[in-house]
Amino acid sequence: MSNDILTQLQTCYDQLLTQLFSTLSYLSQRHPLIHPIPDPNDPYTNPPTQDGHDNTNTIAPGLEDTDRAPYPLRPVAPSTFENAQQELAEDLVLKTQQIELLIARLPGIGLGENQQREEIEKLSVKVREMEERRKAKRKEMREYVKKLDDVVLGMAKSIEYSPKEANGVNGHDKG
Repeated sequence: MSNDILTQLQTCYDQLLTQLFSTLSYLSQRHPLIHPIPDPNDPYTNPPTQDGHDNTNTIAPGLEDTDRAPYPLRPVAPSTFENAQQELAEDLVLKTQQIELLIARLPGIGLGENQQREEIEKLSVKVREMEERRKAKRKEMREYVKKLDDVVLGMAKSIEYSPKEANGVNGHDKG
């Protein structure tokens, strides 16, 4: 049972990572373009244009925001972006809750280290006992197979075969 939980947990982690990547990709590619608040002490707030003039009134997209970029910026309307942002956040929260639920179902969760150690010792003893029983049953089965072989061989030796019997005739006159 715990093996199934571990498999489900791994699948959920994989799905969560995929969701995180997709969310970050969407947010970085679809955010609406807005002017940053100008900071006179920060040259990156409104970097100068290539001709050296101050760029305070226009938005100049960087190379990563052009169509030549591997993932070009394609802004959507602010309301659409906010709705998608909310939905993506809810999906991430649901997936993390699913992971938390699976973790809570793992055996040994909520037990102290000593209690877990005792549980492992009990299970180890149980496994050893079952292995001994399995070995005893295998030995018993081998003995029964040997007895059955002896019975079959004894019956085969007690029946005399003659050439007539081998041809399908049992030696009795059919009249």
